[in-house]
Amino acid sequence: MIEEVRSQVAELTERLRQLRLSGAPGQPLVRIEQPFPMINLFNWLTAQTLSGKSYWQDRDSDYKVAGLGKAWRFKIRDQSEVSTCFEQVDSLLGKTTRCLGYLSFSDSHHMIWPDFGYGEFFFPVLEVTQTRKGGSLACHLLGQDELSWTCSIEKVLNNLEQVSWALEETDTQCLLSTPEFKPDQSLWTSLIRQALQGFESGVLKKVVLSREARLHLLEGQLDPWMILYLWQVANPRSYVFGFESDEGSLFFGCSPERLFRRVDRVIHTEALAGTTRRGSDRDEDFKLELRLLNDSKNVHENRLVLEDIRTRLESICSYLEFDRSHSVVKLQTIQHLRQLIRGVLKEGVDDSQLFSLLHPTPAVGGEPREMARHFIEKHETYNRGLYAGACGVLGKKRSEFTVSIRSALLEEKSLSLFSGAGIVNGSDVQDEWQELNNKIKTVQSLLDQKTCVTETSISREPEVQHTPDHENGYRVG
Repeated sequence: MIEEVRSQVAELTERLRQLRLSGAPGQPLVRIEQPFPMINLFNWLTAQTLSGKSYWQDRDSDYKVAGLGKAWRFKIRDQSEVSTCFEQVDSLLGKTTRCLGYLSFSDSHHMIWPDFGYGEFFFPVLEVTQTRKGGSLACHLLGQDELSWTCSIEKVLNNLEQVSWALEETDTQCLLSTPEFKPDQSLWTSLIRQALQGFESGVLKKVVLSREARLHLLEGQLDPWMILYLWQVANPRSYVFGFESDEGSLFFGCSPERLFRRVDRVIHTEALAGTTRRGSDRDEDFKLELRLLNDSKNVHENRLVLEDIRTRLESICSYLEFDRSHSVVKLQTIQHLRQLIRGVLKEGVDDSQLFSLLHPTPAVGGEPREMARHFIEKHETYNRGLYAGACGVLGKKRSEFTVSIRSALLEEKSLSLFSGAGIVNGSDVQDEWQELNNKIKTVQSLLDQKTCVTETSISREPEVQHTPDHENGYRVG
């Protein structure tokens, strides 16, 4: 395996050296691609010292990409720049090329994380892509003029020299504090009461309130790519993502919720809202599922999301249908109500229009949308940033985005876990607080594991050993 990897890297290097001798092609973006063996992308990202790491994996695992650096990027300051960004991306895309990117929940200044801004779309300098047809190693070059062409080739060659392809055995250790909640339970209770008053007055129908659980790094280092790997093993059939800022912060997660998938003009989206926990055995799990399917509060919450999305898509679709009844999505610690929505877009409708209509959905904001978002921006006691935003890939033929829930932010000395709960008329304060706990329980259980030892062959999967919790916090290795 290692020899095959090195052989393909050497071949790409030689191709780039030959291109350096030729003139600029006069194209704004050029993608050079090389067949590549299937490797563990999480292990690969852990081993790299280059900045600008990124990862994306769709819910069906049909497309996985791990990137390093940014050959071309568009930083989006607010919602008004989304369509301009998408137009520029579209001008750069080839038939099979895809562009990575993300958007925050809100472009309100106090809700944005400075390290990430409102949003960004980019083509990595280097990327390893895996599909069901096989793997590839690719680079992106700027070819509009001679200077850009030469500089971008030199940059890729320099990066290739620094990339680690033979992973050495590592066993990082860290100690994390127990979580600090913002808002705390007292303030959470107050926020829900204010929301319930909004329902009584008719101003609101639903609002999604969220919480940050911050754990401080007391000693050692945390390997987020190991955590992300274990997270997606625990919750398969989820979107998996990770984006590193220029300052080194990492936003990552494992989300069950699709914002939209577009293949040509066919669009798929969903209403994912309404939650209960998993049972301790099969019988209890089935009883909880039936209770969820017939619970008036959860069904009402899901119906609000469905009706909002359906109404918005009717204006841009020539055909639209949705499931006649709810289904249940089962994750490791919770289960959700879901209704699938399918449609055919009218001629001329593009991805930026889909974003303007669908993001953020009532599943993470509320209903009516503007009133719910205003309530969140005014009353939540922390900055959501990319949490409850969207991330994914733009392409000519196919684009796909997830809602960035079940996510975390790793900074230099802290790890923040995010969760939210849909509040409607009849919501119970204690039940909703417990729902927040249930939604971060999966990643907390991964942090509880004292030792996470990676077998570091480039083609092998990590193995996990379980040991008791540390008495003062979470010790992760």
